[in-house]
Amino acid sequence: MEQIYGHVRSKHMTPTNVLSRLGRVSCVINPLSGSTPADAPDMIREKLSGLPDKASIHIAGEDDLPLLMETALAEEPDTLIVWGGDGTIACALSHAGLLGPAILPLPGGTMNMLPTRALGGDHSWDALMDRALKGGQIRPMPCGEIVNGPRFFVAAMLGDMTRFTNSREALREGKILEAAEIMHDSSALALHSNISWSVPGGRKQTSTALTVNINPDTSGKLEIASVDPQGLLDLAKIGLEMMVDGWRNAEDVRLILADEVEAHHLEKGRINVTLDGELREMETPLRFRRIDSAVKIFVPDMS
Repeated sequence: MEQIYGHVRSKHMTPTNVLSRLGRVSCVINPLSGSTPADAPDMIREKLSGLPDKASIHIAGEDDLPLLMETALAEEPDTLIVWGGDGTIACALSHAGLLGPAILPLPGGTMNMLPTRALGGDHSWDALMDRALKGGQIRPMPCGEIVNGPRFFVAAMLGDMTRFTNSREALREGKILEAAEIMHDSSALALHSNISWSVPGGRKQTSTALTVNINPDTSGKLEIASVDPQGLLDLAKIGLEMMVDGWRNAEDVRLILADEVEAHHLEKGRINVTLDGELREMETPLRFRRIDSAVKIFVPDMS
């Protein structure tokens, strides 16, 4: 093991086919997430009532999620069950790291990208719990990392167009006027090639939007996709290509694999970045890299 920028980093973790039990369980539930039911704590207690050791249940409020996650991890459970949206699950994965317990993510958000990626499919929370109680496998999950910054487990998206994430969240929360303002904001629809990026040994390139994807099948490599539409019609054409052929096969999407990528904004110091669906603004330049074994996932046998 080596300690890098506050995270535990391992070059390799070998998955095992031996079925594991949940063992001692702590559970973090965020009832404020998109599709997590209000009575989720009671539903989880009922599911876990047959365990030899009583499960510890933590319910997240408005602003206490990181502290709550640290409290749950301090109990040193064998398995940490996390029921919430992608932001909640990402918080658990980042805090646990490879030395923490195995994480069992339950889908309770709007998009549920993380549990789908971590568990290899789209399953309901109760089906996952029923199978998990019978046993599962402990598998490593890779992540991306912004050097000296946060981790992400599916993808990072850079560029002004990522502000559409805020529009989605505003609509989900019923803030229709706010969503409309974002949709019509000139920066959200900006189609300027204002992102400069490069990979080791490569020339500098410019793009309108850049995505850094963590593909489970490209060990050791980041999957970097860039688009540079010349107008709204060109953007619509690219979108249609993605719908028909998938974004990896779209003619106007440039796709490369690299160990690292560095990006900065040509017009201002800060850039809009979406990490696993969560939008933030960050100072550039930003340097991205991949960690192949970042966290342990408890994967129920769904066959």
